[in-house]
Amino acid sequence: MSKNKINTSVLSGFVELLPQSQFAFDTIKSVVEQTYKNAGFVAIDTPTIEKSEILFAKAGGETEKQVYRFSKGDNDLSLRFDLTVPFARYVSEHYGDLIFPFKRYQIGKVYRGERAQKGRYREFFQADIDIVAENNLSIMYDVEVISTIIQTVSKLSNMFNLGNFKVKVSNRKIWDGFFAQFGIDDSKKVESVAIIDKRYKFKTEDDFNMELREKIGDEKIFNLAIALLKIEYIPNVGISIPEHHYNDFAFIKDNPVMKEGIQELETVMKYLPLSNAEVDLSIVRGLNYYTGTVFETYLQNYPEFGSVSSGGRYEHLCDYYTDKSICGVGGSIGLSRLFIPLIEEGKIKIDTPMTDIIIIPQNENCYATAMKIQLELNEKTNTKVTSIFENKKLKKMMEYANKINAKFAIIIGEDEIVNNSFTLKNMTTGEQQTFSSVALIKTITKALNK
Repeated sequence: MSKNKINTSVLSGFVELLPQSQFAFDTIKSVVEQTYKNAGFVAIDTPTIEKSEILFAKAGGETEKQVYRFSKGDNDLSLRFDLTVPFARYVSEHYGDLIFPFKRYQIGKVYRGERAQKGRYREFFQADIDIVAENNLSIMYDVEVISTIIQTVSKLSNMFNLGNFKVKVSNRKIWDGFFAQFGIDDSKKVESVAIIDKRYKFKTEDDFNMELREKIGDEKIFNLAIALLKIEYIPNVGISIPEHHYNDFAFIKDNPVMKEGIQELETVMKYLPLSNAEVDLSIVRGLNYYTGTVFETYLQNYPEFGSVSSGGRYEHLCDYYTDKSICGVGGSIGLSRLFIPLIEEGKIKIDTPMTDIIIIPQNENCYATAMKIQLELNEKTNTKVTSIFENKKLKKMMEYANKINAKFAIIIGEDEIVNNSFTLKNMTTGEQQTFSSVALIKTITKALNK
């Protein structure tokens, strides 16, 4: 009697990859991790589940609505929605054991219950770096974080032919000082900044202008806000305001918050490669824990993915967990957001075989020898080795070796065991040679190194 079978499809917004695609994604992840390590960041890991009060201490608005929240016994729990807030909790918890400035990286899954679409998942990988210190953190660490992100994205772009990219850099103090200058209350400022942050999501510039004008409500302030969006960085000059607005912005010299934001932005831009970085004050970041430098990264050949990397400075994120004064700056690359769609569309392929060597024992009497050789290869070489234990004809097992794209096959029969001579087949050229077990290891090592 047949039973109704359970639907095995994954939930919307969650991803499963086939082995070859997973291999490609893991290769990308390892490149990012190694680049972070080489830049002096050390690995940590934090729990996927946190107490809700930890995550909601600073998060709010749309972010809070997207959090996966549940109860277990008397515990109010949530899945982490990013890696930065758990990191702030981590620093507060282990404050006495860390050496500051502390530079960490973490690559892990995070969860947001937003609408699933191409490049937008509910479970996805982020690859974060952060630098935190006590009391003060040099603006040069903002430069270091952004430079590391540029180096990482550049390496990935070159490896997979993703084309040019730009890191758009801004500073939230500039907008904080601007709105304070005109007495704009906090609620209207937050709403206006949210519109500015979504500037590139509007269909037209007119749509953006109309909504921002309506929110600000004052034509003069609106016009100055639009002019502020046009400032740029000029090498050996600094931040440049549009010439016909010089007098309009004379108040900056008496606005300490805005002045500090511009000075910090100039310093950051001074040390970044202008081929990859540019000033764009429409970047203000939606998460409300950023207090200074903010940035987002866009691939020019793939505008549909939006920002593929972002981050910024946070001065008070640990305040909810400790009385210690801890400030930080960080950046994150959305690995899933960018690379999973490109892998699934076949735009990214990894030519490296998933297996270097496959060992093919021809019957059960050869299994012990196969395992011995596999273990010896694992110990003496840096190779990926697997064996196939199947009661099938050699032809079928060789077909399997081709399907998994093995570089070499070691064929072991009873005669080979008696004579201590084993057949090594180059799966690319089809060439076969016979070697003793000692010579086999040497030949494989030399071939793979070559």
